[in-house]
Amino acid sequence: MKAIKFFALAVIFSGVSVMASAQNPTQTATADASATIVTPIAIVREANLAFGNIVASAAGGTVTVGTNGEANRTGVAAPSIVGTVTAAQFKVTGMSGSTYAISLPADDAIILKSGVNEMKLTGFINNATKVLTDGSETFNVGATLNVGANQVAGSYTATFPVVVNYN
Repeated sequence: MKAIKFFALAVIFSGVSVMASAQNPTQTATADASATIVTPIAIVREANLAFGNIVASAAGGTVTVGTNGEANRTGVAAPSIVGTVTAAQFKVTGMSGSTYAISLPADDAIILKSGVNEMKLTGFINNATKVLTDGSETFNVGATLNVGANQVAGSYTATFPVVVNYN
């Protein structure tokens, strides 16, 4: 009889033990990890911004080169030999279909110099869609050159930055 009681108690305790472990099972889940390396954005100059030849006046004036590469002169004239007039042109490459932002110089930040003589660039504009269709886009940059009163003759130059980055 003792054996039957012992067996009955063993069955009862093993059931409690199974029930206790069934109430607190350990669960596991998994997750995948992934990464995508994209083509870095890059920019290359394809043409420089050129305002051509300018005849200064007593009052001074401006020459604006639009993104279409055409010059609009106010208060100054073009001589019979106009010289080279072009918008700056840049090509941006990167991940196809991505968008990007462009940073152009602030007004008066770029100064063209010829020796000690200076002229300022203002009003930078661009015609970019800012979408890298097929992984690239070519766009133009124009600006306004502020010619001083009786600006001294000379060849004036400056370098300006155009910065692009992914949105």
